Amino acid sequence: MELLAIAISLALSFILGSIPSGYLIVKKFKGIDIRKVGSGNIGSTNVKRGAGKGFSIATQAADVVKGAAAVLVAMGIYKFFDISMDRNFFLAMNAFVAILGHDYTPFLGFNGGKGVNTTLGAFVLIEPIAVFTGVALYFVLAKVTKIVSIRSMSLGVTLFLVTLVKGSPFGSVIFTLLAALLMLYRHEENIKRLIRGEEK
Repeated sequence: MELLAIAISLALSFILGSIPSGYLIVKKFKGIDIRKVGSGNIGSTNVKRGAGKGFSIATQAADVVKGAAAVLVAMGIYKFFDISMDRNFFLAMNAFVAILGHDYTPFLGFNGGKGVNTTLGAFVLIEPIAVFTGVALYFVLAKVTKIVSIRSMSLGVTLFLVTLVKGSPFGSVIFTLLAALLMLYRHEENIKRLIRGEEK
């Protein structure tokens, strides 16, 4: 029964994370397939390019909410089924699976966003200090560079480093590390353009 509860929790986290917020919002209100605009990404940065700031903010909010919702559901399942696994590890694992759902959504052929906002939402209930530190750095860097990819990747790495430095539980450390590595991987093309000096 416990294994089934864990499997259901992970499946729900993946499904919640995989809701393609940016695509649905822009398609519904603008009639545009955001995948055919700009970088083709469904995240808030490309939504801003293709549909405007208001839709970008809506996408950010939706992506944060779905990440947090996945963890809230996992919290409920953990309590209801009295799961013996370490609570922090269980929640952090579900947080990471929600991010995987966003990045590789089955609703769009397993090609989703880069996971920045969903990462924030997924970990804010588990590691609030790390999340708010990462967000603060993001806005500080905005004064230095207008390149969003640099700020986004810095946020992801900071999330992991803060959990590591402040001695967070193992689950938080390992899954924020995986989230940071996944975020860097999803920014692979941005990194290549940064190296060539071509990133906008």
